[in-house]
Amino acid sequence: MQNKYLIMASKKFWFWFWTQLMNGFAPSDLHGNYKRPKGITIDSEYDINTQNGQIYLLVGHSCPWCQRTLLIQEIKDLSKKVKVIFLKADVEHGEWILNKKIKGCIRLSDLYKKANKKTIFRATLPLLISFVKDEVNILSNESSQITRLLNSIKSESKYQALSIKDCNQKFLDLINNSINDGVYKCGFARNQSAYYKASKNLFAAINEIENLLQKNKGDWIFGEELTYADIYLFPTLIRWELIYSKLFKCTQQELSSFEKIIEWRLKFFKLSNVKRTCFDNEWKKDYYKALFPLNPNQLIPVLPSLEEIMRLEPKNI
Repeated sequence: MQNKYLIMASKKFWFWFWTQLMNGFAPSDLHGNYKRPKGITIDSEYDINTQNGQIYLLVGHSCPWCQRTLLIQEIKDLSKKVKVIFLKADVEHGEWILNKKIKGCIRLSDLYKKANKKTIFRATLPLLISFVKDEVNILSNESSQITRLLNSIKSESKYQALSIKDCNQKFLDLINNSINDGVYKCGFARNQSAYYKASKNLFAAINEIENLLQKNKGDWIFGEELTYADIYLFPTLIRWELIYSKLFKCTQQELSSFEKIIEWRLKFFKLSNVKRTCFDNEWKKDYYKALFPLNPNQLIPVLPSLEEIMRLEPKNI
């Protein structure tokens, strides 16, 4: 009997403790649905090409929203206009650390404070900044806006960069809310009902993209031209087998059953410099170690490398 009560008490304590951890990692609404905090944005009419001085893009290796911005940086070859700074994840304290001090700051949270940005849920990446004299000027930490700002920069590359076009905002919202956030809604769901809802919406959206790829002629989601839709989708689907299907319980369907999506993913992966935005060893380490509420023993499962996954995909592309 003592063991029975001990187990019950332990379960209740663990669930309480897990809830406290989840409140820090992933806030939810009253129904247990994960709710991503809003970021810092600037006026939509702002023209980044008029920005004086060096622009810096701060990113982490493992963050899919950072990869979204890196894809624009690499595909458009903006290295002369925007300097990329990689931060490392401090798993013990749950924050991002600079490899060397910037304006006297070594922690990302200190950089936010120096920019007088204190009323935020968490100091997050990606972060687009510039320096005006000794002041830290945060342009945006919202990846969707950073993507558009970077895409608007006039590249000075001597090579012909790929053009990235706009597309239907409603479709971008579908990718963002049901797929990019959708995998997190599955992984961070607080109850079975929230999980079922997130999984249903996630795979309905993936099926919609599969159908669109079957109808459209061309390599990309909207046909011949690369658009923001491709940029939005790739960081989530390239992590699928390594992270989301395992750790986030995105198991309703195997991604391999979506033939057109698999073809599309490999074509995108083969684009110039895209591999330079993929860091599968860091993904595995950071996700399985940092997301303690989802993986308390912090074991990293035996997984194939990203190159091995890509080699198993269609050869006739």
